[in-house]
Amino acid sequence: MTKEKLIIAVIFGGRSVEHDVSILTGLQFLDALDQSRYQGLPLYVDPDGQWWTGDLLLKRSLYPHSADTRARLTPVTLPLGTSIRGRPHLMASQKGFLGSKAITIPFDLIVPAIHGSNGEDGSLQGLLSFTGIPYAGCRPLGAAATMDKHVTKEALKTRNIPLLPHILVEKPAAGTFLSRDTILPQMEAKLGADMFPVIVKPRRLGSSVGVTIARDADGLDAALSSIFRMDTGALIEPLVPNLVEYNIAVMRKDGQVITSAIEKPLNGSDMLDFNTKYRAGSNGAPKLDEAPSDGMASLNRELNPAELSEGQDGLIRSAASTAFDLLDLAGTVRIDFLCNAKTGELWLNEVNSIPGSFAYFLWQTAQDPLSFTDLSRTIVEEGMVLSRAEKGETGTAIGNARIFGRD
Repeated sequence: MTKEKLIIAVIFGGRSVEHDVSILTGLQFLDALDQSRYQGLPLYVDPDGQWWTGDLLLKRSLYPHSADTRARLTPVTLPLGTSIRGRPHLMASQKGFLGSKAITIPFDLIVPAIHGSNGEDGSLQGLLSFTGIPYAGCRPLGAAATMDKHVTKEALKTRNIPLLPHILVEKPAAGTFLSRDTILPQMEAKLGADMFPVIVKPRRLGSSVGVTIARDADGLDAALSSIFRMDTGALIEPLVPNLVEYNIAVMRKDGQVITSAIEKPLNGSDMLDFNTKYRAGSNGAPKLDEAPSDGMASLNRELNPAELSEGQDGLIRSAASTAFDLLDLAGTVRIDFLCNAKTGELWLNEVNSIPGSFAYFLWQTAQDPLSFTDLSRTIVEEGMVLSRAEKGETGTAIGNARIFGRD
């Protein structure tokens, strides 16, 4: 008797500035699923927050959707009253000769592939936990903690992980203004009298959104003003001279925290332009839908860079593993580091709980290589185990995040 395939719903898109990159991440994961074990179900969240499913979602050339494409998709909702003991499902309306009737679309696990706000920040994870729906990746507290750069830094301080000093600036109340007389003394105390230039970044936005270099007080005012249109908090950090970045992916496999290859990005940014990189081919024509996109793997990078010393390699792996374990993370997570190439100093910069392309390219070149199909299977299987444990089905207690050193 043939075993029934598990239906894996991959949710992507979302109401985030990283919407377009998320589309690629979601479609890549669906393409990588082991077809002998799983049946993929695309679940797209448009910029207005409406959920859709349908085979046309797999065609990258159809994004952004026209009215004709949308008419051939199925709008769906997630019932919040689903019994945690029943099989999860989506609800849709099917038109017939006698009118419309409600139908259900069953699935077994959701894989979140939404980057940034309303997807990577714990909000989606909290919704799925509340409804008892099995899902893969980080749980709500770990996702929320890593999305908040200030909370991440405060947590990692407890384990002596190298971090740049920072100043947290909160958005002023309506009708009030930020005062340099308050901010500049704080900066001088933390960064020294020769404090500029500095990096100013939003507290809770993903990727490099809103990150600005301020070279003087006027530039700082402009950077904060811009950030406060997007976020309620900002971090100010020293600008690292002779900057080189190194990234590494981390996950738990067979009960052990493992690390991937290390990458050195060469273009200085992981913000992608969906239209030019993923839809447009050599004469502006759409890329073939049958050919899987490289996604984040198409960026210029050097893998396993030769200039890293044994000590630097060990520090990156040790700090990344400690952060992953401390924050009780799951799935595959990418952790980014900053380095002064002249002095060799390293600092952990940020944690990405749903990295672009699930960082599969870092696992393909790891010491013990994993294909994207192997990686997707590991993520799915871990999600099933975590979700069963949270329902009390395995007899194994899964604790809340070990954040702030609570083991």
